[in-house]
Amino acid sequence: MGMLLGASPAALAHPHGWVDMSVEGVFDDQGNLTALRQRWRMDPFYSQVVMEEMATVKDGTSMAQRLDALGVEIRNNLATQHNLTNITLDGQPVTQGDVTDTNTDYRDDRLVYEFVLPLSAPQPLAGHTLSYRIFDPTYYIEMVHEANEDGSQPLPDALKLDHPPAGCTTRIVKATPDPQKVMEAAMLDKGENGEPNLGRFFAETGEISCPA
Repeated sequence: MGMLLGASPAALAHPHGWVDMSVEGVFDDQGNLTALRQRWRMDPFYSQVVMEEMATVKDGTSMAQRLDALGVEIRNNLATQHNLTNITLDGQPVTQGDVTDTNTDYRDDRLVYEFVLPLSAPQPLAGHTLSYRIFDPTYYIEMVHEANEDGSQPLPDALKLDHPPAGCTTRIVKATPDPQKVMEAAMLDKGENGEPNLGRFFAETGEISCPA
């Protein structure tokens, strides 16, 4: 998480930190999906580490300005990794545009990063299913949709739609990693990395489907 967000949480180790996320599919007036609006809430311990580090900065800036600067750093770091977001339409890759709309805040003891991830071109979803998976390839961070207290059910707002065509539906599919992958991840120390893209085996899948 430190590498992604520009801080150095030396105390973190596997098992790692986590991010609670929510996603909103944004449609245009023609009924095409144009973007995925995302909100990431960092876990309380990591949030505390970052806020304590920023509180020590003596450059005359306000905390709001420091949060804005952190947001720019997060955006730039994530841009080199496709924003940790894999998007497909009926199984075919969908390319992303550049993230420009971001906001970074500290609420309820959680560092919150919000951004709009545009698609490179509007996607007509009539008769199609758009799927996404958001994950840290190294699995240093676990990224899951906002859920109830025991994590068994995603919250209704974990995946929602903004001005969708009539009849569009959403679904969040939980990951079912192979027990061998679970063991592999559990054995990783903080200085170790698993196989490339280990995180994909633990990623939930969000689906947006619209009738033809």
